[in-house]
Amino acid sequence: MKQPISNEIKSLSWIVSDRIKQYMIDQQLKPGDRLPPERALSEALAVSRPVVREALSHLETLGLIEKHQGRGLFVKEQNLSRLFQEMLPPSNHDKQTFKQVVEFRFMIEQAALSHIMNNIRVEQLQPLYKIIEQSEGNISDSEFVRLDHELHRQLIQLSSNPYLVELTTVIDNFFALIEQPVRDKTLSMEERNQSIRQHRQLLDFIEQGQKGSAIELLEEHLLPIYSDF
Repeated sequence: MKQPISNEIKSLSWIVSDRIKQYMIDQQLKPGDRLPPERALSEALAVSRPVVREALSHLETLGLIEKHQGRGLFVKEQNLSRLFQEMLPPSNHDKQTFKQVVEFRFMIEQAALSHIMNNIRVEQLQPLYKIIEQSEGNISDSEFVRLDHELHRQLIQLSSNPYLVELTTVIDNFFALIEQPVRDKTLSMEERNQSIRQHRQLLDFIEQGQKGSAIELLEEHLLPIYSDF
């Protein structure tokens, strides 16, 4: 594992996090195994400790490792999130990867919708309508985006399928961590209003049992996201 890492165009901390992931695989570390201390990783990878610290923070956020106060960092219990995360190398932030992740996100929500339409009770949609009402207020772009994510998260949860929920969490963490223009984009009032209209219409379609229309609208709502990447 001891080889210098050049400062490439991609964020150095992401490159380091990839190297640490590879180290975990090469060493066949199991859940509960302890990682080398920060200083040792810094020396082995020939990078500064702040870079290592940031890389470890990425891995912790993604659910691959966990911090035990006073004891260090340990490999987390292997689960669906970790297996799927191996398919999303954090340093691979090209447009094609982002596009494919958005498409997969749509497939997950489409699968959730299919289940929801057959089992939903109208009162279960009320918290989602309230989120839409909050998004209509005088709020910042970051808060608007947070509410958008929260609405979709709660929609997935209505499927009562823990695997769909877990995969969605991994993808949401991926979107939250990567550095791309969509995150910091300033939203126009027209874009906000369009998003609100689509959210409200989506819930109306679900309530009315119009599955085809709901899926078509969901595709229209989600898939254009990557065009700004």
